Amino acid sequence: MSVRKTKIRTIANHSLRASCPIVLGVALLLLLSCQKNKIVVPTMTKSSAQWETQADSISESNRKEAPAAYHPRQQEYPSRLEIGADYTYVNFTPFGNPSFRGNLGGAQGIYEYRPRNHFYGAAKLSWKQGDTHGGAGKRSLLYIDAQERVGYTFGFHYMDSMLTLFSGFGYRYIAQKLSSTTGSSLRFRYNEFYVPVGLLTNHTVSSWFAFGVGLTWMPQVFPTVKIIPLRGAYWSLRDTLNNFFVEVPLDFNLNKSGRFHLIINPFYEHWKDGHSTAKTSSGIPLGIPSNTYNFWGVNVNFGYCF
Repeated sequence: MSVRKTKIRTIANHSLRASCPIVLGVALLLLLSCQKNKIVVPTMTKSSAQWETQADSISESNRKEAPAAYHPRQQEYPSRLEIGADYTYVNFTPFGNPSFRGNLGGAQGIYEYRPRNHFYGAAKLSWKQGDTHGGAGKRSLLYIDAQERVGYTFGFHYMDSMLTLFSGFGYRYIAQKLSSTTGSSLRFRYNEFYVPVGLLTNHTVSSWFAFGVGLTWMPQVFPTVKIIPLRGAYWSLRDTLNNFFVEVPLDFNLNKSGRFHLIINPFYEHWKDGHSTAKTSSGIPLGIPSNTYNFWGVNVNFGYCF
């Protein structure tokens, strides 16, 4: 029996020696695989300080991934007041008569309340005056325009831009003095009410420069004309709808606070006075023709924001 037990022990020892390299090889392969795939086996024995450190790390990572707050390229203020000078070149044509051309000078001012994503309100006043000349003589022009606006401004932070839609009420006064080549003269006083409907855009390019586009449609609602020699009678005119105004303001910021601005604003305006609707008792038109005006010009304004 002792010889048999000895043989069994010898066989077991040989088996153990033979299996040890295999077990070690498998363990080594598992270790290399874990390192290659970066498998980390969590331990259950972390201290409270270690858990707090890990929580702070996660919080810091979340803060880094959060989107940055919006910061405009220029300091923005809700209100702006602009006052400046105006130069205009005008070409206007009475229907069926020679055209008149000339230069006008004047001034204008505008107050705007225009915060982002908020109510929009504005009041605008323009004045210009000058002489025009044509084949039929000379016409002196006096132009006064007043406009109030209400609307809404949309802000687009990712483009640093704004879009304003508005409507309102407007009044225009145009006085003409016609001095013919024969020496006679005639005076006209046009009083015209209209409804402005338009949009304004503004895009900030840098901390010192921005530009925009303005489009305004101005259909008339109650135009009249007064002819001075005819004892002050007012003549109703046909309403006209094809009146519009286009502007491209170039806005230069003059200081770091963003309160003072220089605005150079080229513009074009098309305006038409309707012809008279009055007729004699026999139905013959009294013959006051329509006038078509084309204004090209530029405004140079100083602005203060607050």
